[in-house]
Parts: sequence; structure tokens; C-alpha cells
Amino acid sequence: MGIRIVWSLLGLAAALSGCSDSEATPRGKARAAPPRALEAWAAAPAPQEIPRGRSRHGDRRCQRRSGGQRRNHNQRGSRRKQGGSAAIGGASGSGAGGTTSNFQPYFFDDFESYGDGASLSNNQPFDAAGRSTASSEVAFRGAQSARMEIRSWGRWRVREMGRDHPIKPALKQGQEVWVRLQVRWPQSFQFSASPWMKFLRLHSTKADGGNAGYNDLYVDQADSTQSVLRTIKEVHDVWAVYDGPKLPRDRWESYEMYLFIDDQAVDDGGAGRVRIWRDDTLIFDRTDVPTIVEAAGTIDYFYLFTYWNNEQPPDNHCFVDDLVIATDASPPPNHDSAGHAFIGPWTP
Repeated sequence: MGIRIVWSLLGLAAALSGCSDSEATPRGKARAAPPRALEAWAAAPAPQEIPRGRSRHGDRRCQRRSGGQRRNHNQRGSRRKQGGSAAIGGASGSGAGGTTSNFQPYFFDDFESYGDGASLSNNQPFDAAGRSTASSEVAFRGAQSARMEIRSWGRWRVREMGRDHPIKPALKQGQEVWVRLQVRWPQSFQFSASPWMKFLRLHSTKADGGNAGYNDLYVDQADSTQSVLRTIKEVHDVWAVYDGPKLPRDRWESYEMYLFIDDQAVDDGGAGRVRIWRDDTLIFDRTDVPTIVEAAGTIDYFYLFTYWNNEQPPDNHCFVDDLVIATDASPPPNHDSAGHAFIGPWTP
């Protein structure tokens, strides 16, 4: 398996939605993709999906800055998420190999505290377009999971962990964020969003609070071993493409996404970086990505799935369990095989 980088020059109308030719290329090769409008802003997510006070139109140019100072990779904030039905306060988690930690994630939900069939919409804890429920049908751990559903001409949207649960305060340059979940795709699931399905998304802002695009993980060719997944920082607009095992049906998989927040990538002398793990195996380690577009920008929301791209969505559902968000205020206790900090197999 491998990762391919795909450079795209994008038109104005599609710069914040993700554009490229999805044709697979030989593993390890790069291709230049012609501009292709995939999701014009006129067909973008409903206005309420843009955080209040944010503009739909960010600066669409790749941001570069010469000179300047490198950020401290070990900078730590002082924030803690306390209270809320899905937050852990004062709990100890078990790390890999039986080690213990006082890890307190910013957000955690295992969907065990809801009645079977209870709605997870209306910001409890999600804004999920009315069709997501707690379900005892399957669970990764415990008795329940979140059954995420979309119906024809519907909008599948889980955003900001509820209207009252954005990432507060928003994360700034020099800080870090991890998001991890378990997902299970039924045999009947159709990955038909055109051309790719939004999956994990961390929203960025400009200094004035305007929209600056998302750090995205997309599902591309789920039933292939080429271009299975792809990732991009919108506005920066450089794709990385993952070749590997096709997505399994009726089996749980874990996904974890990490950002070091910086307007300059590691490759440009800064600290901006994106890592993504699939079943605890590192599949993306991007040092070419600035995760915000300017030094005073922020990461302020986590989104799961969101807008179904450019087609009538099919009747679809999948299951999500053990959703965790961590920040550098309380960094995760585990490390992957290369020594990178990650949430990994932690459970409360």
C-alpha cells in the first residue's frame, strides 16, 4: 500500500470543496489533475453548516510565507473540557500495554447513555438532520452505537458535536488536535457521493473568523485497492491519495486524524502536519500541509460526514462508536509503532 500526492489547480467555484480527477494512477506516481468543479458553492451545505459569523468564501490561494519563526512543536495549551454528558471528568484511561494515564479527552461518547432508538439529533449530542439514533443493533464495545442515517434527497450531517459544543476555545497556531472513532459499513452501504464522500473534517478559520476551508479525509474508491481514501486541506488544495485494502463491510474499523496547527507546513520551515491512522496503522503523514491559512487562524469545529456530494443520496446508514476528540491540553496517552502520540486503543 502507499500514498500518492496529487497536485490540483482549482477553479474559483470549487476551491473549498475538493476537486481532482478520481481516475486511479499507478501506485507511487503523481498526476496533475485538470480543474474540475465538483461542488460549487451554490450547491454547498446549508447555511447553518457554516459556523455563525463565517463567510462562505475564503482566500482560495495557497498560503505561503517566507521567513518567520518556527513554532514550538511541544507547545501546550491549558484548556480542559469539563461537564457535558459526553465529556469525561477525572476518569483514568488505560493506554497500550496496560499503562495507565490521567488522560481526559475533550469529548467522548460511547452512546451507552441513551435509550435504544433515542434520537441523536437536535444537538444531543449531534446536529444530525433528524435521523441518527442510538442503536443496540451492533456495537464496537458495550451495548450500543450511533446509527447514522441518510435518506433520498436528505442531508447527512453531524457537525460541531452539537450547536453548543464547538471546539472551545478554538485551537490556535502551535496547538494540536486528535479525532478518533470506530465505524462499521453495512454490506448494503453505497459509497456513491460524486465523486467522493466526505468523512472526517476539521474546519479552519481566517484571522477575522471567516471560513478558511476544511482539513478533510474523503472516502474515494471504497471497493478498490487504489485511491481508497484521499485527504486535502481546502485552500491549500493538494491531494494525497491512499492505496490499500478496500473498505470492509460488516466489520468495525478505527480511524484517527491528527493536526498540528500552523500556517506553514513542516516542509516550508513551519510545523503544520496531518497524520491519519486506519486501524492504528499510519496511512498519511503529511508534512507538506499548512493546517490553517494564516498565523491567527484557528481550528474551531469537527464535522462527521456532512453534505452528500452532487447527487441524490441513496437510503444509507452506517454505525459509529467510541468517538473521541483530544487536544494538547490533555494529550492522548498512547503512541503508535513509530512513537507518534495518538489516541489509539484507549478506552475509559
